[in-house]
Amino acid sequence: MKQTYTLLILFTLIVNAINAQTDLIYHIDSGEGAFTTNLDGTSKNLLASYTPSSSSLANDIEIDANNNKMYVLDQNGKNLIQYDLNGANNTLIYTYPTTPRDIELDLLNGKIYHVMNGEIFTTNLDGTNKNSLITYTPSGTKLLNTIQLDLINNHVYALDVNGDSLTRYDLNGNNSTTIYNYVGGTQYPSDFTIDIANNKIYHISRDNTAAEIFTTDLSGNTKTVLTTYTAGASLLYIDIELDVENNYMYLLSDNGDLLDRYNLNGSNKTTVHNYTGNFPKDIEIFKFESTLSLNDTNLNQNKIAIFPNPASNVIQVSGINEGKKAYAIYNALGAKLKNGTIQENNTINIQNLSNGIYFLMFENGNSLKFIKE
Repeated sequence: MKQTYTLLILFTLIVNAINAQTDLIYHIDSGEGAFTTNLDGTSKNLLASYTPSSSSLANDIEIDANNNKMYVLDQNGKNLIQYDLNGANNTLIYTYPTTPRDIELDLLNGKIYHVMNGEIFTTNLDGTNKNSLITYTPSGTKLLNTIQLDLINNHVYALDVNGDSLTRYDLNGNNSTTIYNYVGGTQYPSDFTIDIANNKIYHISRDNTAAEIFTTDLSGNTKTVLTTYTAGASLLYIDIELDVENNYMYLLSDNGDLLDRYNLNGSNKTTVHNYTGNFPKDIEIFKFESTLSLNDTNLNQNKIAIFPNPASNVIQVSGINEGKKAYAIYNALGAKLKNGTIQENNTINIQNLSNGIYFLMFENGNSLKFIKE
């Protein structure tokens, strides 16, 4: 029975990896629901639809492709809903006592980081085992709205949209450090994202009319303006996501209902998707990282690969072209045995592992199978 259960888990993980082989944008449109497109905005595929109301308003989406799941945050309904990646089998994961603002997945440690009015906390991926990290009293000068995780340096960044500041904490909520103040309150931050490999934070901020997208380092220093625009009824960026591998940043506007793509330096603006008069709220870019077959040692320079495979003492990882990545090694029963960080052509010592099948999982949830012999 134990062997059958192990093989079932292995089969599920392999099928999920096969199903995730297309790079996609997952969209949340509060007037329509959740859907995917290709990275260029084409080939729309509706996954889950609903009717927005005072008690239902989708606001955020996160992807766990390795477990074939997506998480949709319903801000008005104060619920977190889990779906299969195809939109089937919706399951209530968590109900919030106050307004939820954001979630982030820590797939290496099997946790969800939640942001709601007055608190940042974690749960397991199934919504159980709540652990409060940061509490505060919401006010006109303090409202934590968005977070980003840095699993390599063990930090969580929280954006205060009323206090116009970005604060960094340890992953356990300790040691708060103000990283950036948005011009003393005369600018209003909309969103930010982190490029850990290149030591950058990408920021969106605006005043009543003018707006800019700029970078700082991870400590909030060395500001570089990438592009500016006029904030108004036809353009107001609320979400930024990066595709560092292809040198793109994606900016979502809920005024004008469109998704624009720029080069990472702010040049070459292109509109890749229009939301036909609905209300886009969030996007999530999922990049597939392929695995090699068990006996294949040919390297694909555009995809992450393990060699040798099978291996006895060490495995080497190739195809990491974005600096360091956080990783964990799991056995076929899902137990985490080892974790750390790795970059291009680094090796991982597996000498102490028992012979068998293992999975090397990265911080975005992608996994690669290898055999220890």
